[in-house]
Amino acid sequence: MTNFIFTKILLNSSNILKLLFYLFPIMMLCSSGYITVYITFVTIFSLYYFLYNKIKVKISLLDYLVLFFFLSSITSTLLNIKEIGGFMFLKSILDIRFAIFFFTTRLIIQLKIVDIKTLSFITLFSTIFLSLNIFSQHIIGFDIFGHPPFDGRYNGLFESEAIAGSYIQKFTLLSMLCIFFYSNNEKTKSLFLISSINFLGLGILLSLDRMPFLIYLFIIIAIILIFKKYRIAFASGIILLLLIFQFFFNNYDIVKNRYSSLINKYEILKIQNFFLKKKLDNKPNSQSDMSYSYVEDYLDIYYAAYKIFLKNPFLGTGIKSFNKQCNKLEIDNKKLICLTHPHNIYSEIIINQGILGILIFIIILTLLLKTYYSDLFLKRIVNDEFIIKTFLFIWLISELLPLRSYGSIFQTVNGSIFWFFLAIISSRLNIK
Repeated sequence: MTNFIFTKILLNSSNILKLLFYLFPIMMLCSSGYITVYITFVTIFSLYYFLYNKIKVKISLLDYLVLFFFLSSITSTLLNIKEIGGFMFLKSILDIRFAIFFFTTRLIIQLKIVDIKTLSFITLFSTIFLSLNIFSQHIIGFDIFGHPPFDGRYNGLFESEAIAGSYIQKFTLLSMLCIFFYSNNEKTKSLFLISSINFLGLGILLSLDRMPFLIYLFIIIAIILIFKKYRIAFASGIILLLLIFQFFFNNYDIVKNRYSSLINKYEILKIQNFFLKKKLDNKPNSQSDMSYSYVEDYLDIYYAAYKIFLKNPFLGTGIKSFNKQCNKLEIDNKKLICLTHPHNIYSEIIINQGILGILIFIIILTLLLKTYYSDLFLKRIVNDEFIIKTFLFIWLISELLPLRSYGSIFQTVNGSIFWFFLAIISSRLNIK
């Protein structure tokens, strides 16, 4: 009986792998512990599937680069183990799971075991479901599972983690692909696009996550510039969304209080005065001023990142070292803001892994961007593959804007989503 059950599992391994893959957007709504178990299991099962079915695996240049990227993290952490501790060194080794996850995800798509169409449908369901939970928290005070807003933020299923808006923004483009795959009527398609732009945009807006909302607007504008065929639909969608934003800003104090700093005409002047203020802040008798503006918050963090980078520019100070190193700098500069990570993807890498790590990362991005640019802007063959590549290209650009705030790519939720999408992006290419 046991042998029969085991044989059935082997025969249905393809369906199990498909199910595990398609569960990704849903699992990203769970807590980090469940996500860690999920990523580990899906990675191991994928390797087992390739081995059992004797699939010839081709390792690409990108696979090697991603592996070297995480090896540089391990090396840097080992060299700084006395300062950041053995636990962080162990964590840097466990982060190799992201490299293996990247590799297996890319292969699963390239081997056509799964398809983007089904994934996009499930993603659309997940983003709509999360948006509805955010709306529920505003209307009745809690979401479908009874979670109230936390610390003035409307996080939906994420409870105390303020990443609901970021989740919707990151999965938006994949969600919208569903409309192109499952609708043949052009008018219906345009109507669904306008509706989804505003529904998901409102979800991000009411989550009170400011940077994801700005990036969301950037994404829609980028689509308008690149994707001519549906330019009118996307332009109509963003105009309507801006009108909705104006309505909520004028009539809903929660939104107004949260977003007012982004439209304050004096904010840009604070950037100009920032480095002048730094000179004053460095004086021994200067006092800490906790009334930071939105812009100054991040400039303080980036300034701290720059100072930490100078300590070990080539190999970095090890994974998750920003907070400890920043607290040491506070002795000299009381106005520095020390968080768990520097909230910028490039700052995090150059602190953790130095010039070596950021160089590997830039090579990965250059390969992807160069190949996508060639496929989209030189060939210009409009078909399903063109639409997929256009959306993935825009996702890559929007996630890698140099000055945007960003979660840690070594953290469970954000890291899983980042390397998952990077695997999807690389799966559409043939980089030897």
